[in-house]
Order: sequence, then structure tokens, then C-alpha cells
Amino acid sequence: MPPGQAVAQRWFGAARYIRAMPTFLRELIRPAADLPEADVCLVGLPLDFGTVLEGGRAGAAHAPDAIRRELRRYHKTYNLEHDVDLSRLRIADAGNLDLHHPDHTTNHETIRRRLGELLRRYPRVVVLGGSHDGTYSTVRGLYDATGGQPVGGINLDAHADVKDKPVISSGTPFGKLLREEILAGSRFTEIGLHSNLNTKEDIDFLHQHAATIVPLAHVQQDGMPLFQERALRRATAAGPAFVSFDIDGCAEAFAPAVSAPSTDGFTPRQATEAAFLAGQQPGVRLFEVVELNPVFDRDNQTARLAATIITAYLTGVAKAIGE
Repeated sequence: MPPGQAVAQRWFGAARYIRAMPTFLRELIRPAADLPEADVCLVGLPLDFGTVLEGGRAGAAHAPDAIRRELRRYHKTYNLEHDVDLSRLRIADAGNLDLHHPDHTTNHETIRRRLGELLRRYPRVVVLGGSHDGTYSTVRGLYDATGGQPVGGINLDAHADVKDKPVISSGTPFGKLLREEILAGSRFTEIGLHSNLNTKEDIDFLHQHAATIVPLAHVQQDGMPLFQERALRRATAAGPAFVSFDIDGCAEAFAPAVSAPSTDGFTPRQATEAAFLAGQQPGVRLFEVVELNPVFDRDNQTARLAATIITAYLTGVAKAIGE
């Protein structure tokens, strides 16, 4: 073969390879039925009854579909900041859980059972939510799937969500998990709590359970990485953990479409830093973005932020796998 022809063949072969490499995140996402093995599995929780019970705005049940739209149309597979290529990630999508039963407790048992199944099958599950009460049962699913030992966790949120009520609501998940000893208090951190959105009783309860509290003002003063890295070490020190990101922890200017908006809060930079660090930690088996309420969105601004946070988590996973 003439040398010129050989060079041309190699060039065209490389060009075909370049064209075949996925450019958009949507090209990596496949139905879970087609990907029995994957690095990450997405699942939607179309749930908002728990938020309504707390007097919040209805509409979070539409969150999973809104987040998926932004994941599919907006984000690419290369991350410039960290020089990470996500194109080799295998991402399964288990769709949305059927949570239409009229009995609230039955829906929560469905969440627990299905999350347990997915976490036995995949190393990491990302929850697209949905009201924050769902976390009570996603974490119980993690507990079931990993041997029935207390798990560690991080809640990035404006609110502690530890109210002592019999009903499962968006204000109760972490209180219930701590009282039932599914969540180990010494391995639990609340990051971003607002100064005037939590009661002294709630803070005292967290202290009694040896949880760590990082007020929003401390994050704003010293930066997210310092506190998130420490929290991740605590959470994963003795076993699997979860990270739950309540998007109403972000300032309303960046996230207007949430169930309980606040003027102050995390910036998108702080949110993506937290998610990226969580993705780098293999012990984080469950990652959530919750309380998006698309009914109140402006030009998909908040849904896009939720998708950006999830993409930052996936970038952390890709970096950890590639190292």
C-alpha cells in the first residue's frame, strides 16, 4: 500500500472515532432495562404530598421530568474545569417510580423497596426529586441494600428536616431516620442551615444525636470544599452514605422554582462544588436533588441548575473512576 494511502486510511479511521465519541450527556443515558450494569442509575420520585403537608407549594411531583429535559438537552460530556471526560460513563435510567397510590405510606414503601433493588444492582443511584420526605425511604432502601447497618449522610439544605411528627412529611425525614437508628448521628452533617429557619428544639435534637451542623454563614465565610470534604469523611468512615441536596438551599435568585424559596442561600458555584466532591467519594452510594418545583420556574432556570448539580456529581464519579 502506498504510504500516502496508509496515512489517509489512518486519518479517516481517527475521524470516524472522533465522530463516534458522544458529545452530549443524553447520548450516555440508556433505559435501565438495556443496562443491567452501569456506573450510575437515575430514578425519578414524582412526589409532592409531603411538602404540601408542611404547607409548601405543590408541584414538585413534576421535578423528575423537568430535570431529565435539562440533562438531555443542555449538558456535554467534557468538563473543562476538571479536564474530565464523562463519555465512558454508563448511565442507566430506571424512569419514574409509580407513586400514585392514595395511601401515602404505601408510596413510601414502594420507594424503599425499589431503591433497595436499584442499589443492590448498581453502585450508585441518583434520585431526581420530588419532595424531601422521599429521602426517608430512599435512605431506608440504602440501609436494606447494604446489610442493615446504620448509614452516614449529608443534608445540604436551608432546613434541618428533623421535626417529630407521626406523619411522613418533607420536614421529618432526618428526624425519623435518626430516631429509628437507620442514620448514624455521628456520621451525619447538616450543611447550609439558615439562621432563622430552624427551631432551637431541632438544633438541640441534632446535638443530642451527635450530628454536625454547618450554618450557611460558615459556608459563605470559609467556602464549601472545607466543610463538604470533612462531612464526606465522617459520612463514609464506617460504611455507605448518602448526600441529599435540597435545592431550596440555594438562594432564590438562582433557584426560584422550589417548594420553599429563601432569599439567602448557596450559590450555583457552592452547589456544584458540593456535588463534584460527593461524586468523587465511592462510599456515597445515593445522591439526591430534591424539592425542585417546575410550576414556578423561569425559563427552566431552576431545572437547569438541578441538572447542573447532577452533572457535577457525575463529573466527580467519572474523575474517580478514571484515576
